[in-house]
Amino acid sequence: MKMWVKRIYGSAPTWAWIVMIVCVIVLIVGLVISSNRTAPTSSVSGEASAQPTPSSTAQSAGTPATVEFIDAAKADPKQPKTILLLGDSTGTAQDGWAPQLGRAVSASLDRPVATAYWNDQTGKYGAPVGLGSGTNGAIGYWNGSAAGKNVQYSIDNLTALTTTPSGGAIVPDLILVNFGLSEDVTKPLAGQVQPLITALQKKYNDAGIAVIKQNPPRDTSNAAQVSGYASAMDAQGIQVIDVYSAFPSDATQRASLMSDAIDPNAAGQKLWAKTVLAAFGLPSPS
Repeated sequence: MKMWVKRIYGSAPTWAWIVMIVCVIVLIVGLVISSNRTAPTSSVSGEASAQPTPSSTAQSAGTPATVEFIDAAKADPKQPKTILLLGDSTGTAQDGWAPQLGRAVSASLDRPVATAYWNDQTGKYGAPVGLGSGTNGAIGYWNGSAAGKNVQYSIDNLTALTTTPSGGAIVPDLILVNFGLSEDVTKPLAGQVQPLITALQKKYNDAGIAVIKQNPPRDTSNAAQVSGYASAMDAQGIQVIDVYSAFPSDATQRASLMSDAIDPNAAGQKLWAKTVLAAFGLPSPS
């Protein structure tokens, strides 16, 4: 191993090492700068009220949160931006729809984008991973997805999920809420997700929020659980990204897009990405 490293080091020209170091610095700075903005003064406890609260001004005006994010990023290209994703295992794949979104945003806005994945063992985000470069302001993309966890986990750990590894506050411009398949199928999904929505609205009054209506399970129907979910979010002016309807209603056809009972495989991840990117007004992945 030492000889292998030595050969690589010896074969690389000086400029290549300089470029590599600069790229790493840019990625780290992107996450740090995008999180080091003044946080709202309001706070929230882990036991948030389930009562809906008014949504942000942008959403109440009728502009989808994802579109508002893109428009604002274009209007002020040098201003750093922050995205926060909270969800379950469907957003954890490091080659899945979530990083595809980051790469597409980077390419569209000519901005460096770095993501950090949540580690539920350490209770912190991991090292930044670059998703794209650019000449405009950096975008920090905090992926708080946690495999095997439900929405209550995000509520209970909201402070940690909105804190950088160095202890700084994460102040998102856009929050994506991605739950459903890990929730109690016997209860309406809207009521289970609402406490997190309420907590986020209270903590980040100026942030846009979009919920993702996840794909159906592979072998069963959760139609009763998700019934009324979109309308409940719509009533609050919260955008709904409908991945559910993008997947086949037939279980046999749906199985070709699934890696297990709930998680999408590579083809399913591509369909997720296509649906999510469309909500941002971005082209589909190739």
